[in-house]
Amino acid sequence: MAAPPDRAKRFAGIGPMRMLIRRSCGSDWMATGILLAAGVMGSVLSARGQAAVFTLPPAGGSLIGKDRQVQSKASDTLLGIARKYSVGYWEIQEANPKVQMWLPGKGTPITIPGRFIVPPVPHAGIVVNLPQHRLFYFPVRRRREQPIVITYPVSPGEKGWATPVGITRIIRKVPHPVWIPTPSILKAHEEQGDPIPRIYPAGPNNPMGEWALQTTLSRGEIYIHGTNNPMAIGMAVTHGCVRLYPEDIAALFPIVPVGTRVNIVSDPILATLQDGKLYLEIHPPAGSDHKPAAPDYQKISKILDAAVGKSPVAVDWNKVRQVATQANGIPQLVGVQAFYSPPGSAPGAQTQPTEETTLSGPRRSRTGSVGAT
Repeated sequence: MAAPPDRAKRFAGIGPMRMLIRRSCGSDWMATGILLAAGVMGSVLSARGQAAVFTLPPAGGSLIGKDRQVQSKASDTLLGIARKYSVGYWEIQEANPKVQMWLPGKGTPITIPGRFIVPPVPHAGIVVNLPQHRLFYFPVRRRREQPIVITYPVSPGEKGWATPVGITRIIRKVPHPVWIPTPSILKAHEEQGDPIPRIYPAGPNNPMGEWALQTTLSRGEIYIHGTNNPMAIGMAVTHGCVRLYPEDIAALFPIVPVGTRVNIVSDPILATLQDGKLYLEIHPPAGSDHKPAAPDYQKISKILDAAVGKSPVAVDWNKVRQVATQANGIPQLVGVQAFYSPPGSAPGAQTQPTEETTLSGPRRSRTGSVGAT
């Protein structure tokens, strides 16, 4: 439902006005829609600012963040821990494949995956990488400020309701949206034996959550918004929208101005050469129900080649094949740059291989080309 023209100017603010939205996203296929306890909100918000903001690495590198280890409490679930540290469903699962989802147990070591390779697109505005299930926001920096990136896990469109790829912009900021499902969504739910209401008032049961950023995609029907089902964040479950944890969209909403550029990409293979080390991160492609694709080593080779440039790098192709087969989305070391000198080191000083940079299997020194063998 379109808003009257005389009210349109109010949508850019964050006041109490509630807007009706005819949408193509909304409720997902998760039947339970379980919500985490409200009492966790305070600790979630206190951790969010530290967990999501990173200084961008020097020119040429795009790996941000770091992993951490925590111990679960008796009352923890793996998804509860994921939300506390702003990581998504598949991210926490892949990092802890042997941990019980609903009852990790007291004192169980839990890996919090906190390293991400930023997609190779301009660092401006909002970037969403669909296979990565990640949103990256690059605030406009002032003079002499270090560039930063803020990143959050997201849920993009599920199979059959793919989130459109392309460049758009934020055209409206909508607080407390009211969701009116489109006829196609109503029909799809009826055919699945799961009829849904024709209107969702603003409030705790609204699948759009409390805050929504409208884009121009699909005639303005694609939003970046919150959710009433945070347990599904990090999975492809929407009808095309980009969905965030409630506290993440609450943090993002006030700092993103109307007019912000949004670049939605679909890059399942990411690589970067940083601090003399070559990292590779591979995800299942978008729309695959999180099923890894058959490795395309020619494409992987081209992406590694672009990351390496003219630097001589020893690439461990056994490790590359392992990363490609697993496709678990975790950045992994696959090569080491020869003759690397850290910035600020004495002339001629070079790094020595460490336990982290010692690669097993056959290695081949490359300059520019890192084609698969």
